[in-house]
Amino acid sequence: MKIVQIAKNVIPVPPIGYGGTERDIHYLTNCLIDRGHEVIVFAKQGSKCKGKLIEYPKSLTNLLPFVLKNLPVDADVIIDHAGFVAREKLPIPTLCSIHSANKMNVQFPVYVSEYLLDHKGNGEGYFVHNGIGLEDYPYLEQKGNFILSLGRIIPSKGTHLAIMAAKATGDSLLIAGNVPKKGIGYFNKKVKPHIDGTQIKYVGEVAGEEKMRLLSKAKCVLFPITWEEPFGLVPIEAMACGTPVIAFRKGGVRETMKGFPELTCNNVNEMVNILQRNQFPPPKKLREYVTQHFSAEVMTDNFEKLIAKALMEYKK
Repeated sequence: MKIVQIAKNVIPVPPIGYGGTERDIHYLTNCLIDRGHEVIVFAKQGSKCKGKLIEYPKSLTNLLPFVLKNLPVDADVIIDHAGFVAREKLPIPTLCSIHSANKMNVQFPVYVSEYLLDHKGNGEGYFVHNGIGLEDYPYLEQKGNFILSLGRIIPSKGTHLAIMAAKATGDSLLIAGNVPKKGIGYFNKKVKPHIDGTQIKYVGEVAGEEKMRLLSKAKCVLFPITWEEPFGLVPIEAMACGTPVIAFRKGGVRETMKGFPELTCNNVNEMVNILQRNQFPPPKKLREYVTQHFSAEVMTDNFEKLIAKALMEYKK
């Protein structure tokens, strides 16, 4: 089967640092090719692809004409992770993979969580959880003596709440993540004043081997989000490394953490209690959980089922 995947012209596939959608495209492409499919990926310049890569011209903003001009005439199905192709309702069966809290007027919406399907899609459509390639995540049973906050430093990620929890327990907290423009004021007011280089350390954005080292060696990862997260990839990445996660019960995180309800909570006080209790599942159990529910293979299984459904039901 010839499958076309559509990315945005913002972050390369796979991403170097932040970029959950682009990481999904990368893993889904690899798995589909391993299963005998031909995959064509439209993506930002600098992307690397196991299949055929069609790079957008640099700084191109109106991507639709370019995609339509270069779209293979014999494509069997499109998986659109950007939305602009699915909205055109082309004669080619098109699945729209929706990674954000935005509702789209498309025929075959596929949300990244059941939460998004229910709350943003009004139950109309489908959902497929994100999946990761376990081979990229080092499994480690011996942990270090620090807890970790990983992700963009913005109010919705709750970095200041992770700091509060660490100060309450006395744990050493390592903060890793980029500060986007919209987070500069938040960082300067709520995060930076607490960075002392001893108990609370900030190492900036991490990627590649350094990110994996921190994820695999952390005693625990804190995920105190303050909004209804569409999915929440960090908990999955941490557990793949055998590292426990303490997360707030919001949005799609209820699904990613479904196997470990004892590690979920509603506020900082409850997070502190879990930290102080210091009773976490064995690393092997965390790794097996991700393998069974959030691997790239499971994600691809579910997409293949929806592709078959779309081929039969898509209205041209």
